[in-house]
Amino acid sequence: MKTLRAYRHSLIKICLLAGFAAVAFGLGAGTEAADGINIGLLALSLPRIETVQTCAICIRTREAASDYAPVEHFMGGPKRIILMRHADKTDDSEDEDLSDAGEARAQRLATYIPETFGKPDIIIATAHSKHSDRPKETVQPLADAVGLRIEHDYEDKDFPDLVEDIFNDPDYKNKTVVICWHHGNLPAMAAMLGAPTGSYPDPWPADAYNIILDLQYDPFSSSPPKVSRVIEPF
Repeated sequence: MKTLRAYRHSLIKICLLAGFAAVAFGLGAGTEAADGINIGLLALSLPRIETVQTCAICIRTREAASDYAPVEHFMGGPKRIILMRHADKTDDSEDEDLSDAGEARAQRLATYIPETFGKPDIIIATAHSKHSDRPKETVQPLADAVGLRIEHDYEDKDFPDLVEDIFNDPDYKNKTVVICWHHGNLPAMAAMLGAPTGSYPDPWPADAYNIILDLQYDPFSSSPPKVSRVIEPF
């Protein structure tokens, strides 16, 4: 009996350690790991552990910019990237468009960006979603003014693919690129583009629509960019 009791105690310790390890290493949401622990506990006549499902999308949303490393670009890349948030939105969470103030800002940007940073060669905006078309609406007046088509093929969550393409596609080489995105992923995008910590807001303020990051590169080397934080004067 004493041997059996010691055996049961050992099994309990093993199960508990396995549970703690699962949580610590992010396996707690896995059904296989949880079921294995619960089978062992039921064999010992102990209560079943209820698992809590973790939302992978929520985890991704909470990822900090520090989780992203700059993309290597040994062959160079663009000469300048203008990274910005879309213009002002309304108070209606169901409204996917810009507010009146946002439309006015977009019109001002159509002249402000070329005058301040030079005429862009490429304009990129987040793909249209059921929640927002604001990034494209923000740079549409600029695109019309300089005669460019807006590239809007990347969804908000696909910004890592965009950054990879920017540094690997020769079409971006030695070009000035304007990127208009949603604010939640701007810090991570800035980090991937090589901006040093502290040169960009992290997190990006939810109520700020007038911040522009100006990243200037040597387009023929892998050196990090010179980053300036610019505040729109309107």
